[in-house]
Amino acid sequence: MKCYICAKQGVEKDAVAICIVCGMGLCMGHAIKEELLVRDIIDWGFGEERIEYPHTLPRFICAECRAAREQRMKGVQPR
Repeated sequence: MKCYICAKQGVEKDAVAICIVCGMGLCMGHAIKEELLVRDIIDWGFGEERIEYPHTLPRFICAECRAAREQRMKGVQPR
């Protein structure tokens, strides 16, 4: 598999990751690695306990999907 973004620019680079959102093949230069926190909420019946585990889950995302997700997180209104 080749990097989709590089291919659009006329460059041929092997993909090393796949965007977890759109499935686009990404090279080292275009892959953005993020760490996803692993959390639990346990309801003991008399209150909740929130647990955050020390190990994270790695995930790769492309710049387009990251921008789309961030605009949603910032509350930007669609056009």
